[in-house]
Amino acid sequence: MTKFGLALGSGGARGLAHILALEAFDELGIKPAIISGASIGALFGAAYCAGLSAKEIRESFNSLLHSSGKFLSFYKNSDYLNLIEYIDIGLKKGGLIKGDKFISYYAETLKIKTFEELKIPLKVVATNYFTREQSVFDSGELYAPIKASYSVPGLFPPVQINNNFYSDGGMVNPVPYDIIEHLVDYTIAIDITPPPSSPNTEDTPPIFETFFASFQIMQNTILNMKLKISQPDLLVNPNIPNVRMLEFIKSEQIFKASEKAKDEVKRFIEKKINKT
Repeated sequence: MTKFGLALGSGGARGLAHILALEAFDELGIKPAIISGASIGALFGAAYCAGLSAKEIRESFNSLLHSSGKFLSFYKNSDYLNLIEYIDIGLKKGGLIKGDKFISYYAETLKIKTFEELKIPLKVVATNYFTREQSVFDSGELYAPIKASYSVPGLFPPVQINNNFYSDGGMVNPVPYDIIEHLVDYTIAIDITPPPSSPNTEDTPPIFETFFASFQIMQNTILNMKLKISQPDLLVNPNIPNVRMLEFIKSEQIFKASEKAKDEVKRFIEKKINKT
């Protein structure tokens, strides 16, 4: 049986495109042999590996987004975040948002505690604060590595695991296909880093927009350098214009823009299955 590995990348709200990549597998009636994820890719990857279907993940997100008092009303015109129930903002050491409420909600949804309970093997990438290197988690307690993997520096505090602190995996490996490619026949990587943008204002970009754009520039540079060394069998970059890193409120726009990427994943899988 043909074994597919799926790598889900870092990139904030654009990561909702990962749900459509997972839908491609569900609609073909097959599962990846293994999933790797960084940042939001780790979040959605873990949910799928825990046994939720892509449809259930989408429904759960939509419920969280649209239920009164349960999610975020994101910034417009460069305003930042509003205070809503699941964003526990407080000047905790190392970050603006503590993030404890969301990870608790997430754990209650998945109803498991460890990597070993997952139905599909998962590898989660985080950045070791002290060594400045990639760390890959695939065993033991599940939620601390996931939280670490999406903990954007400055926004979330580093997460302590044993005697080390960890932050966003996108800082070292924004699309972690390389950590699973030797385990499968074909590797599919979903790159949600944004393309270059054109100047559309004469004003200096505001502070948070500059911060997130700088983070994405770093991720693009890392990925481009890595692609010179090795490449996945399929690299998909959904064309999702005009979505900032935290604009989850644009979910329907993101889903619609990702349909072509979903079709690309389906065609690739069908071709490889028929080949065998």
